[in-house]
Amino acid sequence: MMLKASVAAALTAALSLVTVPLPLSPVPITGQTLGVCLSGLILGPWWGAAAVATYLLLRVAGLPVFSGGRSGLGVILGPTGGYLLSFVPAAFVSGLIALGTQRRGPAGQSHKKRGPHGFARFLAASVVGSILVVHGIGSPYLAWHMGMSLREALLAGSVPFLPGDAAKALLAALVALSYHRRNR
Repeated sequence: MMLKASVAAALTAALSLVTVPLPLSPVPITGQTLGVCLSGLILGPWWGAAAVATYLLLRVAGLPVFSGGRSGLGVILGPTGGYLLSFVPAAFVSGLIALGTQRRGPAGQSHKKRGPHGFARFLAASVVGSILVVHGIGSPYLAWHMGMSLREALLAGSVPFLPGDAAKALLAALVALSYHRRNR
């Protein structure tokens, strides 16, 4: 499982390099939330969160794996830091909703013995993790850091990203469902 978590951290790093800057927001559109969500959906809550924490530690250590190739503690402490810090709980929550705990189910069977959950559950997990958790933590942090009202922060740091985040949540759900069907 540690190898899978390492691959998930590397995938998230690679996806973070895919960026689209928005003219009216300090927060760019990136592929990293797709990696964060996939980590939780595929690895489960604990390993998914560990993979994302590894990714964040690589960024803090100075590896250029943040959006736009940026790195260091300054990025975490900057205006977009709340979004970055939300990634660990987002992966955890996505994994928890999608897969639950390993011991849940009839007679204590794991999710692997019971088979994958349906698409709706993966989509719900993706939406809650990559949209509600990320924006629920990131927007208040942006407001605090930039001296904005929460409304202004939501308009600048969340609303422009919702269509892209919805598309990434859908893609993550499809990929995770395919993965779990192939790896029963």
